[in-house]
Amino acid sequence: MAPIVRPMRPLLVLMRAALGGGVERRILPVAGVTFIYSASFSTFWVYVGVYAVKGLHWPASRVGLLFLFSAPVAAVANYLSGRVSDRVGRRRPIVASFLASAANVAALSLLGHRTAIAFALIVLQGVIGAPAYSLDRVLVADLVLEPAGRENAFATVRVAGNLGAFGGPPLAALLIFLGGWTAFLIGISALGIVGAVLASAFLPVTGGQLQPGQEGVGSLRLVLRDRPFALLLLSTLLAFTDYCGFETVLPVIAVTAYGLAPSTWGLLVVISPLLVVFCQLRLTRAAACIPAARRLGTAILLMGLPFLALIASGGVAVIAGVIVAFVLGEMLWMPTSQNVAARLAPAAARGTYFGALAAMTGPAWTLAPFVALQLRAHAGIDSVWILFAAVAVAGAAAGVAAVRAADADLSRRSGCA
Repeated sequence: MAPIVRPMRPLLVLMRAALGGGVERRILPVAGVTFIYSASFSTFWVYVGVYAVKGLHWPASRVGLLFLFSAPVAAVANYLSGRVSDRVGRRRPIVASFLASAANVAALSLLGHRTAIAFALIVLQGVIGAPAYSLDRVLVADLVLEPAGRENAFATVRVAGNLGAFGGPPLAALLIFLGGWTAFLIGISALGIVGAVLASAFLPVTGGQLQPGQEGVGSLRLVLRDRPFALLLLSTLLAFTDYCGFETVLPVIAVTAYGLAPSTWGLLVVISPLLVVFCQLRLTRAAACIPAARRLGTAILLMGLPFLALIASGGVAVIAGVIVAFVLGEMLWMPTSQNVAARLAPAAARGTYFGALAAMTGPAWTLAPFVALQLRAHAGIDSVWILFAAVAVAGAAAGVAAVRAADADLSRRSGCA
């Protein structure tokens, strides 16, 4: 008797076709929570500058100070989130982060008219939102132990985050149109509560393996003394510098120097999430046969060297080409670097290692726009693109060195076993 084949649901078939294949079932709850975070609190950060100027009527100088304070504080919080999760597990900090963020944003909707309080609440959001932002990738490393499957799992969670980033801003725009900034903040807060419920109900319990007396296992000093991981941290910092250049510096120069209308930039920037949603899993699978060192080095070079094309022309087609090349590099870089981090991190200190990796965003977000725009003012636009290309070369070299050092370390341990 022939086996009964249960027909696949049309939605599942459509998802497989759109994403380029099936997804790792073990990390579907993680992907769902990542989607909610991205649609809610990532969207909050997308709009917070506009909210400060249009909703709170702050001058640009105060908004600049806000970002200057927020980035380093959030970076420290990302590291500490991972450290704490090694003691208490991943799920509890994520649930608490969603709930605290929902309460914080709701408080902002009530007290935003008081400048000092609003400033403090926005900076605080970077701290209390850190576990929900950064611990999803640690959960992936906990749940998927096979290196081959882990990279695909990291890519899947990244697709979920980009789907949230694609849907969140239009939803926020609708809320602002219908009910103003208060409706926007209350909507973000409501999504935060949904995220807390989903995380509490569906996220598995992982982590919490660091026992009393083992504090030194994941201490920052020992993490930084791990030579392959220290090289990976340097590579990540430099790659994030180019990422911040793409996110913050390129749009400023495109609009102010190359004559792009803001609406044109808005259309161009959609290229990034669309490519990630439809190509991330396909590219991750296609590149799996390339050695990790070569893959990581190539990825970071793709994130920086294409900026040099803007020296020749700042036309729309050239900018679009730079965006496509950058996003291809970014799609290779993220899962590869996270997989290398998962290989290097001891199970009991996995949160601390990934927390240190997430903390690299802080210096990059703080310094990249400031240094690049100062360089533009004093040495011209071309010098900015040369800077980002040079940063990419240094980041690629550090990334290749990190993977090779990790391979040598693992070979040495295997030989001693």
